[in-house]
Amino acid sequence: ASDSDISRLATCYWHSVEFGLVKDDSKPNGVAAYGAGLLSSFGELEYACSGKDSHDNDCLPDKNKHQPNYLPWDPEIACTTSYPITTYQPNYFVAESISHAKQRMRLFCEGLSKPFYARYNELTSSVWVDRAVRPKPLNITKNHK
Repeated sequence: ASDSDISRLATCYWHSVEFGLVKDDSKPNGVAAYGAGLLSSFGELEYACSGKDSHDNDCLPDKNKHQPNYLPWDPEIACTTSYPITTYQPNYFVAESISHAKQRMRLFCEGLSKPFYARYNELTSSVWVDRAVRPKPLNITKNHK
């Protein structure tokens, strides 16, 4: 994958695996967390899922705004949406369901340029690749004195 594609995938990872939300009509604000970054931070979990901050908090992304933006999960948008690493997220992407989030991500990945095709087989816990894949040789130069 190109450096650009890796960056886009990493940003999608941040907005989903780390800070993703999923619709949940049984919850007061209609969302539940599935992202590990949210699940490991009580304060941000409360902020993200309640839609507001109930504390005077230095972690808010905007000190004058006490509620996050909810955006529908779309990897094409998520991959270009910047994010802070030292404050609560200003934007959270909300998936219709976990399976819908996976489906959208798969479609996004299908559009990435790749020199081979690989598929994971859940029954055999193995990866099938459509051709021989060899790593590129490293171009290492030695310093001569």
